[in-house]
Amino acid sequence: MRRILLLLGLLSMGSLHAQGDPLKSDACGAGLQALQSARSEGRADVEALRRAATQACLGGSGDARRPSPTAQAPIVVPPPVIESGPRPKLAETPPPVYTPPAVITHCDIGGCWDSSGRHLPRVGPNVVSPAGTACVPSGLAVVCP
Repeated sequence: MRRILLLLGLLSMGSLHAQGDPLKSDACGAGLQALQSARSEGRADVEALRRAATQACLGGSGDARRPSPTAQAPIVVPPPVIESGPRPKLAETPPPVYTPPAVITHCDIGGCWDSSGRHLPRVGPNVVSPAGTACVPSGLAVVCP
């Protein structure tokens, strides 16, 4: 009991000395030392000494308060606003015209004729386009690149 009164007296003197760091004050040191010795001796006044040391070192009332069990409202973040300029207009291209592959209409010793009237000369077993590239027969159709 006498130590508690001594500690409270030191606390009142420590509050007058507010210029320095409260954790390095004499009152805080004395309060922590008294709390340490009470814990090592197993005394019953540990809780009162803990509150006094808390007041001396950290300020406040010395009562430990638990946070409220209510959940916080979720943080609302607005969606991003993406601004873009006007879209460039694309030039409209006409759809590609489908030209069916030429169909061989008839052949002789010199080459073959296709459905568009072109003569495809024969070079060995292959036929050659008028541009000189080899044509690839695919059934009745001939593909000449």
